[in-house]
Parts: sequence; C-alpha cells; structure tokens
Amino acid sequence: MLKRLFTIVLLLLASASLTWLPITLVKAASATLLINAVYYDTYLPGEPDEAIRLINVSAAPIALSNYTLTDFEAVITLTGVISPDQSIWIARQAHDFYLEFGFNPDYEYQADTDATVPDLARTGSLALANSGDQVALYDPTATLIDAVVYGTASTTGTDWSGPTVTPYTQGFFGSEGQILYRKLAQTTGRPVPDTDTTADWAQTTDDNINGKKVQYPGWDLDRYFFTHQVTQTATITYVVAPDAIYEVVAGYISRATQSIFYEGYTFDNADLADTLGATLQANPGMTVTLMLEGAPVGGIGDQEKRNCQVIETAGGQCWFMINDSTANPVIHDRYAYQHAKFMVIDHKYLLTGSENLNYSSMPADDKSDGTSGNRGVWLITDSPDLVAYALDIFAHDVDPINHRDLTRWNAADPQYGTPTSGFVPNYSSGGTTYTTTFTTPFSASGDFFFEVVQSPDNALRSTDSLLGLVSRAGSGDTVLVEQLYEYKYWGPTSSNPTDDPNPRLEAYISAARRGASVYLLLDSVFDDPGDLRGNTATCAYVNSLALSEALNLSCLLGNPTGTGIHNKMVLVKAGGQGWVHTGSINGSENSSKQNRELAVQVKNTAAYDYLAGAFWHDWQLVGGEVFNKSVFLPIIIK
Repeated sequence: MLKRLFTIVLLLLASASLTWLPITLVKAASATLLINAVYYDTYLPGEPDEAIRLINVSAAPIALSNYTLTDFEAVITLTGVISPDQSIWIARQAHDFYLEFGFNPDYEYQADTDATVPDLARTGSLALANSGDQVALYDPTATLIDAVVYGTASTTGTDWSGPTVTPYTQGFFGSEGQILYRKLAQTTGRPVPDTDTTADWAQTTDDNINGKKVQYPGWDLDRYFFTHQVTQTATITYVVAPDAIYEVVAGYISRATQSIFYEGYTFDNADLADTLGATLQANPGMTVTLMLEGAPVGGIGDQEKRNCQVIETAGGQCWFMINDSTANPVIHDRYAYQHAKFMVIDHKYLLTGSENLNYSSMPADDKSDGTSGNRGVWLITDSPDLVAYALDIFAHDVDPINHRDLTRWNAADPQYGTPTSGFVPNYSSGGTTYTTTFTTPFSASGDFFFEVVQSPDNALRSTDSLLGLVSRAGSGDTVLVEQLYEYKYWGPTSSNPTDDPNPRLEAYISAARRGASVYLLLDSVFDDPGDLRGNTATCAYVNSLALSEALNLSCLLGNPTGTGIHNKMVLVKAGGQGWVHTGSINGSENSSKQNRELAVQVKNTAAYDYLAGAFWHDWQLVGGEVFNKSVFLPIIIK
C-alpha cells in the first residue's frame, strides 16, 4: 500500500501542470493504449536493456503528453504521438537495447546513451524485478489505462485478475531473455481484446495454439507473423534424396553466375564445397554468402571448417550464428538453432527442403549400383515472389551490422576457422544398400498457390500454415506424413498428450477422426525406444487410438534408404486436390517455436501424386500395408 501511495504522489509530481487530478483506482472501461510487451530478465549484466512496449489499439492517433508509466516505485512521463496500430519501445538505455534487438528503441529513460533516441523524464529509478513486478500505464488524469503483473508480484491496485503472467519455460525454453508479449489474433496480427488476465498474453499455458509461446530479442515477429501466400506462374521441381539430390543441387550451383545465398544447419559435403569454390572463381564479381549453425549437435568439425575455408579462399563468405559467453557484453544467438535449409541462386531460383549440404543427405557416389543416405525432399522454384521473400528472410537473418550473434570464418579462430593442421577432407559417401528409385525429379509449370511457413514466427497457426492445411482433410481424404520425428507430446518429458499435446500430431489424429486415411512413417535410426515421447512412443500412441476408435490411422517406423528418414514432408489430398508441405520443420516444440526453420506448401495434385509415390514406396519397403487398396493405391514412380 505504501508503494502504491508513493506512486500516486509521483504521478502528481509528474503532472504538476494540472490543477486537479482525480485518482482513479479502476481501469478505464475502453483502453486505447496497451502495454504490449515487457522485457525484464534481460541477457545483459545489470539489465540496462530492460524495455516496455506500448501499442495504440484505437483508430485515432494518441498524444502521449503526460501519460505515465510506473512500476509503483518510479514514474516515466511520456511524450510524442503514437499512431493507430503503432508500437513504441521504451528502453532503459538505448545503446544496450540496440545490442540485443538490432534496432533502436523509440525512447530511453535512464540515461542519454544515444543522441538520436529521445529521452523521457522520470521520477525515481524504474527497474523491473526479475522475480516479479507490476507495470502500469496512466493517462494524463491519472486514470489507470492498463497494467500487467508478472512473476511473484502482487496484483493489488492494478485491476489484474487471477494468476500473473510468467515466462513459458516448459521443456527447452529459458526465462532469461524472454519477452512477455500479448497474444496476437491470427486474422489481424493485432492484440486480442484486453481482459487484464494472463489469457491476454502469449505465454499463457491454457492455449495450445496461440499460447505457450516465447519471444526473444532479435526476432522479426511483426514482419513475419503471417505466412507468406501467393499465387504465381512458375516452375516447380521436387527432387528426392538420396536418389538424385546431389546431382541436381550441384548442377544448379555450377550454373550460377551472379550470386548464391544459403542458410543451413551443417555443411560437410566436400564435393559441394569444391563446386561452390570453383563456381565462385569462374565468375569474377560473383557473391557467395553462407550462414550456418554455430553450435550444432556434435559441434563444428574439421570438414565443415575446411569447406568454409574453400569458400572464403575463393572470395565468398561463411558466417555462423553463435553464442559467446566470453564476449563483453555476452552474445546470445537469436534462435535455439539455425535449422532452416534454403538457397537462392542468381536471384532467380529458390532451393529449399529437409536436407543439409551433407554427404548423408546428398551422397556424391556413382548411383548405378545403388547408394545410401537420408530420405528427404527439396523443392526448387523460379517463383519471383518466393525468391524475393527468401532473400528478405536471409537479409534479416544474416545482418552482422545489426546482430552481434554472427561471426565470420577466420583462419585464426580455433572454433570457427582453420581445420586441424594436416587435416585431409573426406570425400567418401553413399553405398550400395539402397536401390535408387526416384532418379527423375518431378517438374511442372503453371499457376501455383504457394505458402511459406517459417519458425519461430508462424509455424503454429491453425487458420493456415501446416495445421490449417491438415484441417482440410475429412471423409475420404488422405494425409501422408514422412518425418524424422514427431513427438508424442510437447512440454517437459514428464508431461502427457492431454496436458501438453503436440498440435501437429493431434491435427493428424483429428483428420482421421473426421474420416480421412492417415499414415505416419517415422524414422527408426535415430529413435530412442526408451524416450517417453519419441517415435516408438508416438507410434504406440497413434496405433492404440486407431485400434480403440476404429480409425484409418497407422504409424510405422523405418529406414528405407540406409541412413534414416530425415524428411519433413506432409501430403494432403482433400476433395481430390493435392497439397504438398516440405521443409525443415521437425515435430518438436522447439522446432516450431524457437528455431529458425522454413517450409513451403504448394497446391498441386501432380506433385502430390509424385511424392505420394515416394511415400508409398518407403511405406511398403518397411513392411507397411494400405488399409483400403481400392481407393488408396500406392503410386510407384521409377
């Protein structure tokens, strides 16, 4: 109560120009200005980058003069004008905010650290407690407009109802650096109606689709909240790994003359590195820029360092997205993993899918006697719109001027530089255990509907994206899923499908309940049978539901091509229309919510038929059968 009275006094002092101030302890009935985000437990020591974001949800500009923000220990007096739907960041120190977010805030309030950022007047020292605090917004008449209470703080005097907002930390997600932000409506991208409860916030745990979300500095959620959808005249090509993918990708690289931009996870294919280097040297003035994950599982090996060395020596650039706890100030990477795999060649072609530039994905052996590798798929398209969109993502991800989590290959760097002295690259790949079947890629030209899906921005939308695609399937339709893994449930390993469902898996099950025939083929090579939510557990769960509910639903584990299923492919045939989803997104919560991932959905029945042929080939190769052969005949394309 003393804290509250102190704040009222500060509000009076901050608005001394007013002759009389009614002190209203109940929030105004119709809020036009909302606290939209709170960044409190920050990455930097001493937390000079703390920040609060406001948004104008009204239809008119709002003059902010004499509006105030408070944590009930200090008061910040606002100024300026905020337009309809505009958001503004108010940071403790602009310089430190920029270090983490990659752009300047609109205002700073603790110190003048950047002459280009306006300073706000304050009374007292506003510092947001990591354990919990209150943030309140008052209008010029000292009427409470909005408030948010997080952590262990009391809700008294804030008009807040029920539990406070807390960071979403189930599973793989850390509280440090997490931005509390308002839940956004899928149709508009605007905050959901304000109720002064935790249900308004994206971290709420009572919403499996729009809630249980995280956000960290450096993300571009405002830019990429919606999936990118376009209908355009183009050519599409689907190439299947390991059958023909190396030859196709190497061919596109070798024919490049202007530029190659690539985001990937790992890169151990020495043949492709040599091709990149030779192409770069053969085309003076050509640009080649790669960005890879700086801390992949197992670390960065000499082969990858050598491949980057080849590209750098030829005049290209090889970047890594990194963490560095020894840096001053410390560096945190924007995404848990840079796991997307996409390449743009000559500003004309987009190549993207499930496979890395690795020998396990793209074996370079003579395949006349067979090969061995991962099952996966890449899409190649000359859609100008998709090419431009992919380049936009690349430009925002690979932006070392504004993001400190990028380091370039350097000969003197022991972690990201020259390989071990005397290292000899390994060119061995492939094998003879798998007879190549899909050596001729599928190609078609015409008008196509495309939808680009990416994590962490929009992979879990139910109105479109993957979940929206699967929701199209009903009675008499088909859903085919070939995936590296699809967790039985999300959240902590101690959870279950009821408390923390995997929305992707539950979407497939729901399609079966609507009458669709649904088949899941999951990898057996990397599966841990003891993992309570791994592929073995997932298939047991799915098949038990199929048995108990008499569903046309089946799940198998397998290894059809030698080194495992690395695919992330979902095929939907709904109302006779085929849809294809291919990309890099796995079936874990982290893949959808915290990694950088990319997938493309295409509406085309012929492409569906071709890739369904690959699915049925693999399904039958590992011992699967088809429930209704009179309707769902497997298509084998040789």
